[in-house]
Amino acid sequence: MEQQYIERLLTFVSGHASLTDQNIAAFLGLFRQLRFVPKQHIVTPSVERSTLFFMCTGCARYYYLAENGKEWNKAFVSEGMMSTSFAADFLGSPSPYGIQALEDTVLLMASYEEFEALYDDHPMIERLGRKLVELVLISKMKRERSFLQDSALMRYHDFVAQNPGILGRISKFHLASYLGITESSLSRLRADQM
Repeated sequence: MEQQYIERLLTFVSGHASLTDQNIAAFLGLFRQLRFVPKQHIVTPSVERSTLFFMCTGCARYYYLAENGKEWNKAFVSEGMMSTSFAADFLGSPSPYGIQALEDTVLLMASYEEFEALYDDHPMIERLGRKLVELVLISKMKRERSFLQDSALMRYHDFVAQNPGILGRISKFHLASYLGITESSLSRLRADQM
C-alpha cells in the first residue's frame, strides 16, 4: 500500500478512535490497495461478502438494482471517505446494492468479517466500528427524513451544499436518480436556479 494512502486512512480513523500502535498494525494488516476504472464494480449486487473500504482517490456510487434492470442511486463516496457494504453480515443476505466506480479510483479494501474479528482483542477498533455504523445510520436517517419532508428542490440544494466536491463529477442521470426525480425535472430545477 502506498504510504500517502495509509496516512490518509489513519488521519480519517484518528477522528473517530484513538488507536495504539498495536491497534494500527492489526487494522492496517486487513487492507489491500485496489484500483478500479470507470463503470467497474467494487461490489456487485447480490454478492454475499461484506467489505470495508477507504476511498483514496476517485468517486463511486452505491445503487440498488431492480429485477427489471432499473437502478436507483442511494449514495456517492469520494476521496477521504470510509464506507462499507455490510448487508451480508447485518441482514444475513447478499448485498442488495452494488458499488460502482464513476472515475479512476484507488481504494483500500478489507473484509468486514476480518475487521469485526479484531473487536475482542482491540476495544478501540470495536469503537471505530461502532462509530462507522453510527455514521451510516445518521446518513440513512437524514436521507429518509429528506424524502419524507423535503421537496425535490430542497433535496437538490442539500446535495449541492453537502457535496460540493462531487457535484461536477457525477452525471445528471446519476444525480437525478439519487434525488428521486427524472433528468428532465433536474434540468428544470437547475434552470430555475440560474
